[in-house]
Amino acid sequence: MKHIQLMPTIFCFFLLIAGQVLAGEVTVTDPWIREAPPGAKALSAYMKISNNSDQTITLESASSPDFPMIKIHQTNMHDGMVHMQKKSNLQIEPGGSIMFKPNSYHLMLMHPDRPLKAGDTVELKLQLGDGEALEVTAIVRK
Repeated sequence: MKHIQLMPTIFCFFLLIAGQVLAGEVTVTDPWIREAPPGAKALSAYMKISNNSDQTITLESASSPDFPMIKIHQTNMHDGMVHMQKKSNLQIEPGGSIMFKPNSYHLMLMHPDRPLKAGDTVELKLQLGDGEALEVTAIVRK
């Protein structure tokens, strides 16, 4: 009988962490990729990365079996023109977070190995400076 009583609790727990990846002191929330037209050579990935520790963490790189190259970028507006600036890494202060979103930070996913449409999923691996790697599943959205 105790197993039946625990089921609603377990179900609620999984609902709470749906869309999040927890690894040590780092949380990745709502990873998604913007759908691009067929034949597009680059797509963008977005998410929120939170540092719940008391030490600065560094996002060093990202990789995926679906993309031979992924770069960390920041979009900036300068003199009325949109510019993308490549970042070698991103530091997230203790208790802080970085929001990857359109017209801001994003992962530039280069040369997809397969066409992606809304509803598809993509495995991403985020490499942190301390050697920890976060496995993230991003969903493709319109």
